[in-house]
Amino acid sequence: MTSNPVITWIWSVDARIWQAVIAGAFVSAGWVFNGWQNRRDAARLRAERLRDVHRALYAEIGSTMANLGSPAALEQNAEGIMQRMSDDAGFVPFIPHEPGDHLYDAVVAEIHILPRCTIDPVVAFYSQIKAISALIEDMRGNTFKVMGQTRRMGMYRDYIAMKQQLFEYGLFATSMIKAYAEGGADAAETLARKINSRAVAPSAPSPESE
Repeated sequence: MTSNPVITWIWSVDARIWQAVIAGAFVSAGWVFNGWQNRRDAARLRAERLRDVHRALYAEIGSTMANLGSPAALEQNAEGIMQRMSDDAGFVPFIPHEPGDHLYDAVVAEIHILPRCTIDPVVAFYSQIKAISALIEDMRGNTFKVMGQTRRMGMYRDYIAMKQQLFEYGLFATSMIKAYAEGGADAAETLARKINSRAVAPSAPSPESE
C-alpha cells in the first residue's frame, strides 16, 4: 500500500520543530484569550462607570428640578414679583445664585462615556444652567439696578422663562436616563421619538429687554 506523502512528511519533521510549532500555537491562543478577556473587562468597567455617572447625574438633575418646583409654580411666584416691580419703579428683585452643576463640572471630562441618547439632553440641561448663571450675574450687577424698570421686568421675565425651560430639559434628561437604565439604548431612543414633539427651543429674549 502506498503511504500518504503528507503523513510521511509529518513524521520526517524534527520533533523540536513540532515542539516550537505547538508552543507558538499556545502562545497565540493565549494572546487571543487575553485580548478577549481585556476587552470584556474594559467593557464591564465602562458599563459600571456609565451606570455610576448616570445615577449621579439623575440625582443632581432631580434635586435641581425639585428646587424649581414646576413651570406653573415658577410662573405663580413670578407674577407676584412682576406685580411689585410694576407698582414700584424702584423695586429691584433679589436674584440668588443658581446651584446645580457641580457634579457635571466634575465629570465633564468623561462625558464621552455617555450614550448619544442621554448625552444630548444632559448637555442641554447643564448648558441651560450656565446660561441662567450668566444672566444672574448680570442681574446681580449695578447695571441691572440702575436700568429702567421696564427693561428690568423684561430681564426678569427672561430669567423665569429660562428656569421654566430648565425644568423641561431636566424632565427630558431624567426620563432618558431612566429609560436607558431600564431598557438600554433602544428603549431610550424609542422614548425620545415619542416625546420629540414636546421639545422646546431655548427661550428668545423678551422685546422689553432689548
